[in-house]
Amino acid sequence: MFDSSTSELLLGESAGAELHTKESLLAGRYQIFQVLGRGGFGITYLARNIYLPGRPLCVIKHLAPKFTSPTLLTIAKWRFHVEARTLSKLGSHSQVPLLIDYFREDQEMYLVQEYVPGETLWSQIRDRESLTEEEVSEFLADMLKLLHYIHSYRIIHRDIKPQNIIRCLTDNRLVLIDYGAVFDQGGLVPADKRLVTKAIGSPGYAPPEQVAENPTCASDLYALGMTCLFLLTGKEPLAFNVSLHTGEIIWQSETDVSDGFANLINQMIKVSLSDRYQSAMQALNALDSCRLRNKLRQVHKYQTNTINSNISPDSGFTHQHLPPAVQWAIEMSTSEEMR
Repeated sequence: MFDSSTSELLLGESAGAELHTKESLLAGRYQIFQVLGRGGFGITYLARNIYLPGRPLCVIKHLAPKFTSPTLLTIAKWRFHVEARTLSKLGSHSQVPLLIDYFREDQEMYLVQEYVPGETLWSQIRDRESLTEEEVSEFLADMLKLLHYIHSYRIIHRDIKPQNIIRCLTDNRLVLIDYGAVFDQGGLVPADKRLVTKAIGSPGYAPPEQVAENPTCASDLYALGMTCLFLLTGKEPLAFNVSLHTGEIIWQSETDVSDGFANLINQMIKVSLSDRYQSAMQALNALDSCRLRNKLRQVHKYQTNTINSNISPDSGFTHQHLPPAVQWAIEMSTSEEMR
């Protein structure tokens, strides 16, 4: 709902911006000292709760739409309420910002949430370099577990992208932010269906069925798959070529990944909803299998190199050091490769 710059959490305080009187404090306790971002729906601030020990930082979202259309204003207010309700449901999870407060003041709506120090994955890749298959595999496993949790509440995020994922500086955890676009399948249904079915998402990350206002849990998997492509290549979704025959994205020449991992990503970003993984757990199981196969190939390659270099079995890692089940898995993996 807010401009992507709201996820750039800045640490420095603006000089002279602190407020010193109770009358100038928001809700009598929040001291605003920096604007983090502005968008079409509102403004995001960095603030402190001056009445709590340590004066902890927090992020305040102020619903301040730039438009005046009564219909759009109704939609904006509903979406803001849904975001607060969603954070209230999910906020006990360490990878979801904790909802601290939600209130009105002078007819204005505010949402206060946990401040997560760190930078977005979009900034990380933009400022440095793309990630390896192993790094993206770890990222994907972490995010699929989070999506399984979110989807268990029948909530679809609808705006997963690198700009909405923060790597926390203090503990390195990934935090998914900006729940202003969520679709709550189990929530209250307003009389005006436009409040819940309006097409929402970011170009390139939103799959066709979401653009057509029919999002499913697999829609979030598509967006997560496109996020993986960005992490692997540094390229935004709309920068890739598309096959004229299938409509699928052509990306494998842009990076070096195993065939198994490429197949996994390709199934996440299938244009056809029915060809995609249907749940985060289904994708996670496929990822676990892919990672196991890659590890088995590495073991097999190591053993082959050891034999070819005439290294004594006693000086290194051999088949005999592995449990029988793993030895069998290696043999099956090897036979598959030979076929």
